[in-house]
Order: sequence, then structure tokens, then C-alpha cells
Amino acid sequence: MALENATLSPAAVRVAPSSLLDPAALGRISRLELVARQFMDGYVQGLHRSNHLGFAIDFAQHRQYVPGDDIKRIDWRVFAKADRYYIKQYEVNTNLQAHIVLDVSGSMKYRGVNEPLSKMRYGQFLVTCLAYLALRQQDSVGLITLDNQIRKFIPPRSAPSHLMNIIEALEESESGGESSLAPRLHEVAERLGHRGLVILISDCFEKSDDLIEALHHFRHRRHELLLLQVMADDEINFPFRKWTLFENLERSSHQLRLDPSLVRAGYMARLREHMAAIHEAANSLRISRAVLNTKEPFDQALTAYLAQRMYERRC
Repeated sequence: MALENATLSPAAVRVAPSSLLDPAALGRISRLELVARQFMDGYVQGLHRSNHLGFAIDFAQHRQYVPGDDIKRIDWRVFAKADRYYIKQYEVNTNLQAHIVLDVSGSMKYRGVNEPLSKMRYGQFLVTCLAYLALRQQDSVGLITLDNQIRKFIPPRSAPSHLMNIIEALEESESGGESSLAPRLHEVAERLGHRGLVILISDCFEKSDDLIEALHHFRHRRHELLLLQVMADDEINFPFRKWTLFENLERSSHQLRLDPSLVRAGYMARLREHMAAIHEAANSLRISRAVLNTKEPFDQALTAYLAQRMYERRC
């Protein structure tokens, strides 16, 4: 959407950070963790539980000794009680492989009247913060940007310097293409290898049935999925009162001048239906979902979401 003849007072607009590498924002989220809730596949010691059993810290179960097992792992207390040899097995912690998927379609260009960041820029800051957290935990993180095609596909890496690779790719990204989110998500799901954490950042302006089918695909491939739905306050609350020129940001020259009072009820009803469908699907698929309003500073919104996620994990 776009407003015609909209004016802003300087006091109404927050100052947006000039660089994606914002020290203040990174400092505020640095005490949080990006931890997977389900078992992960990985190769080095980390924060996340693996489905493999080995010799580590967290006890998992006993199993009967068989020739070839390390006798150091025999539980002699159980032997004293049962007169049989059993060895201890432990849960192995593993590193996380995170894939951050950013929607860069034309609708992400929209910036609310009283907001300093477009949805696209807001999403880029979210990507930077999440990548920083993952790398700080010695996890691997990669970036995928897409609209009607996959624009960038950066494989996960765990080197601290990889953050700059991601930031450079974000700065080079431009929103403006026509959205074709669901087919591209199916393509991404097929390309990803070991199960890991997939973080989708998008306004989710896609037919709900098509989007939900794509989310099913990730879950079928056993990935854990986080859905961060980024929307402008204008899109959530439709505050327009005067005749307004609405512009399709994905199709040039597609504009409509409308009286908002005539279309508001229909728009809000369709929005509620769309959001309810995504919410219901996220619950049934055990997808962690948050709706982030761009009127709220990105670091505050992300901090609140991750803090709640950490709290739920410990309960």
C-alpha cells in the first residue's frame, strides 16, 4: 500500500539505525539464546539435543552390555543390584544448523506512515540479530532470500566472520519482485539437507492454503520452523480515513483510489480470516510463530519473542 500526500512530523518518526551491524541492538539481545526445541542433527558439541546417544553429560538410559562395549561405561551400582552388566547412555548435545529465509518480494518494501523502517529493512535487522546469536553460540547459520525466485542461497557456516558475508548479502538485496512465496519455499525445503532450524521472515502475503502446504513440506522434512510474520501497523489496523491512493508494490501501474470507510470492514474481515488460518496451521504443525509490528523497535520485538521462547522451553 502507499499513501498519497502523506506528511510526517519529525517528532513522529523514530531514528532508524544506519547500519545493520547495530551495536546497541546486538548488545540488548546478547544474553538470549536461539535454541532448538526438537532434536537436531549435528557433528560438534553445542546447545541443542541430538537424537543420537553417546558419551556426554546428560544421562538418557541404560542398555545391556554387549561384547565390544567400553567397560568404563559399565554401571557397577546396577551390577551390584541386578547381577548383570549394563552400560550408561547419554544424550549427545550438538550444534545447530540454522537457515534464515527472508522474503524480499515487492510487498516487503512497504513502510508505515509513522515508522522508520520498511518491512524489508526490519526483516534485514532481524536476520542480522538472529545470525549474530547463532554464531555467538558457535552454531552454523545461512541465508536464503527469495521473491518469485531464489535470489541468494548462502550455506550455513559457523565462522564468526560469516556474519559479514550475511550482512553484505543483505545490503545487496533489493525488494521489488512479484511474490511467489509458496513455490519457492517448496524449492528451499527440497534443497536443505540435514534437519535443522528454518526461520522464515515474511509478511506472508500469500494464499493461506498455498503457504500452509509449504510449511507442511518443511515439517515433513523434519525441520523445526520459526515463522516471524512482519507487518506494518497500517496493514494490521488499517487506520486510513481520507480518500487514499493504494498502490500494488509488486505490479507497476496497478493503483486504486478508494474511500477507506467503504472497504475497511471487508479488508479487516479477510485479514482476520487469513491470520486465523496461519495461526491454526502453526499450532497444528508445532511451528513457533510471532507477528511483529514494524511500529515496535525490532530489537525489542525480537528480545520479547526469544525470551518467551526460552521461558517456554524451560517449563
